Amino acid sequence: MPRKSRVDAAGYHLVINRGVANRKIFYEDEDYTKFLEILCASVKLYNFSVHAYCFLHDHYYLLIETKDTNISLAIRYVNSNYAVFFNKKYNRSGHLWQGRYQSWYILNRSYLPVLVLYMEQHPVQYHLADKLGDYKYSSYRSFANLDEPYECLRQSFVFKKYATKDEIDKFFASSVIEKSLDDIIEELQKVVKYQKNISNLKQYKNIESYFNNIFTKKDRDKKIYEAYTDGYTQQQIASHLNISQATVSNSIKKLLKEKKSTIICI
Repeated sequence: MPRKSRVDAAGYHLVINRGVANRKIFYEDEDYTKFLEILCASVKLYNFSVHAYCFLHDHYYLLIETKDTNISLAIRYVNSNYAVFFNKKYNRSGHLWQGRYQSWYILNRSYLPVLVLYMEQHPVQYHLADKLGDYKYSSYRSFANLDEPYECLRQSFVFKKYATKDEIDKFFASSVIEKSLDDIIEELQKVVKYQKNISNLKQYKNIESYFNNIFTKKDRDKKIYEAYTDGYTQQQIASHLNISQATVSNSIKKLLKEKKSTIICI
């Protein structure tokens, strides 16, 4: 059965991922903290913003804003690094995640506050907390000035839109019963039909322009990585350069490794 299309265009995305067979992916405080550290490292590496998050025992929600067409790379980095940490800590092997992550492109920004409300209210709905603020593993406590926010959350629109305590309290007391989350996701999913049009919101350079005046292998590798992060596939790049896809893949991995080495070790 073919996979559902996803929109990778720059912009706002709701991201959800679950543990395989709905098993727990977080057990202790350290697990939640490590996931946040990896998420923040990914923000630095892939240049995107986190606007809200909520981590439950067996799945997580992220509301993010990408600047480039690299959401797949960013979420893959988060998921794979956390899986390595989790499997090593709990002496397990095999897949941690239930297949690919799910994501929805948010073309209508009016949905953003509603999605934040739904995400933050999940711990109460799942009876993990009696009220907002009691649950430690979502972004609400940072918004409500109960905890110091992680660096990668500081650019959230929530801080900018609701600047005072009264505004925050009023916002999170809002009723969101007009639409169910399923209804909103159904509307977001319709955007996928227009993936080609949305992707064209960013003007891509012709692939030839990346490789003009390339004199060394190091220069070529940098341009391979640039073309790839701008949305060209490894196959397209390999075909244009008349090299193997494996060579392209190795060049990208090498650049990623170099970039990771500039980030604080996680």
